[in-house]
Amino acid sequence: MAYRIRPRCNVAKEVRSAALDRIGEARRALKLPAAQRAEGVHQARKRFKELRALLRLVREPLGDSFQRENRCARDLGRALAESREATAMLESWDALAKTQRSFFAGDALQQVRQRLGERAEPTAKGGALEADIEQALSELRDLAGRASEWPLEGKGFALLKGGLERSYREGRRDLARAQRTPDAENLHEWRKRVKDQWYHSQLLAPCWPQDFKRRCRHLKRLADDLGDDHDLAMMGQLLADEPALFGDEATRERLAALIEERRAALQAAAFASGQRLYAESPKALVKRIEAYWRIARAERD
Repeated sequence: MAYRIRPRCNVAKEVRSAALDRIGEARRALKLPAAQRAEGVHQARKRFKELRALLRLVREPLGDSFQRENRCARDLGRALAESREATAMLESWDALAKTQRSFFAGDALQQVRQRLGERAEPTAKGGALEADIEQALSELRDLAGRASEWPLEGKGFALLKGGLERSYREGRRDLARAQRTPDAENLHEWRKRVKDQWYHSQLLAPCWPQDFKRRCRHLKRLADDLGDDHDLAMMGQLLADEPALFGDEATRERLAALIEERRAALQAAAFASGQRLYAESPKALVKRIEAYWRIARAERD
């Protein structure tokens, strides 16, 4: 099994196989040893997002099952979010430090990093995290049982067409909204739709591997830029909410300025990429990918 949908195979079976693959990978990640707990949670949450993107691709064919399964995957991710967010904050700090090495090398900033690191330790949640993981593993077993029986009405590309067009249209809408008002919430919402497009491109890559590989690379870079911007926005919020974490007033002011400077650069790069990746109309994009699908189906092995 793999996270892909092959044009020459039964599409409903491919969707179920892709879902089971993501569920299996999430379970393996959550069973990693305690020393790898943070990375395991991170990988599992990625698999939940990939699963939700797959669900959105077949939203209409799934019918009433969509809301239940999407809510299940969403809640699985949320239950483990606190642990991951603390780790993401530390990673964001380290990335920002690379832009101003001399400033961040000082003792005061090293102490800030140490405090952020303590917040990111898996042991910070104690037994609560272990309980969350056990609950997630149980729910994933149930989800796997349901996914293998998902009722998917329709066949071929028609099974995917509506979800692909809807997701891409929402991405264009959220890009326009973020350009008008580039606040943290709008940018984060746009990032969700960008990641849907990235995951959908991975799923549809067998239509034309070379072309989709290039598109996936650009979408991932865009999603990463928006993700870095979001993490910095959360750091700025933490700076405002818990100033004592970050040292004296002069240090906080300098840090706030660096955060805003870096966010401005990330947003500029994101909007430039987004205008190109969302240049086509939704109908044009779907028509083009459907043509790739037909060609792939007609090709010999």
